[in-house]
Amino acid sequence: MNRSTKNILRWWGRMVVPAICVLIIMIPIYLVIIGGFMTVQEIYRQPPHLFPPNPTWQFYQSAWNTLNQSMLNSFIIAIGTYVLTLAVSTPTAFALAKLRMSVEKPVSFAMALVQMLPMTTLVIPLFLIFFNVGLNNTFTGVILGISAFTVPFCTILLTAYMRSIPSGLMEAAWIDGASLGRIFVSIVLPISSPGIATAGMFAFLMAWGNFIFPLSLLQERSLQPMSVALYRFVDQFGIEWNMLMAGSAIYSIPPILVVLVAGRYLVSGMTAGAFKE
Repeated sequence: MNRSTKNILRWWGRMVVPAICVLIIMIPIYLVIIGGFMTVQEIYRQPPHLFPPNPTWQFYQSAWNTLNQSMLNSFIIAIGTYVLTLAVSTPTAFALAKLRMSVEKPVSFAMALVQMLPMTTLVIPLFLIFFNVGLNNTFTGVILGISAFTVPFCTILLTAYMRSIPSGLMEAAWIDGASLGRIFVSIVLPISSPGIATAGMFAFLMAWGNFIFPLSLLQERSLQPMSVALYRFVDQFGIEWNMLMAGSAIYSIPPILVVLVAGRYLVSGMTAGAFKE
């Protein structure tokens, strides 16, 4: 194989193949966005419209008026899960990564086991527990239910990251008289900020898109997040596709912004721990 052929194949691998993958992902997103500007009849037209023939903001406005409270509920659940997950997983990961404890392997195994369980297996037990303690039909119950999965996941992620922190930094601070808490706050947290940002992003996104826990634990309609509220456009008489697409486009804006803001930490946060000191 000559050099020119290798260059062509390399160009295809670096430019064309990724571009095709991005295009495959973007086409459905584009169709959802423009669907919110069209009537149901225009959406069903064959061949489909590539651009809205008579674009209108009416359906986006109606979708927002219907779902604005649900959007606020989604933020409450996602931010609550984000805070609780980082508050628990960060010190836990530090203990597993840097403190020699006899329970390290059992705890790590238990967290890995939780990741293998589908969420549906815990819905009924958690529903019964929360019902008996008065947490059913509350944001607190949903946040705790989702955190049962986000905490182990983020702990595993942060443990791998914190193991890459040189122990010499901690030992030097310990010799200088710093307490364990001081070492954690002044040394471990600043160095681990990319990993923490990555873990926080995953916790937020997992809570934002969760459907099964809000559906099962929140019977009151005013408390339901947007992931469940979008179902209001699906009824026995049909599907309001333009409203559903407009609502879905609105629903996707916050996670896109979160990924854009925290995305620069993603690579360093996910690849940390690949090398030992």
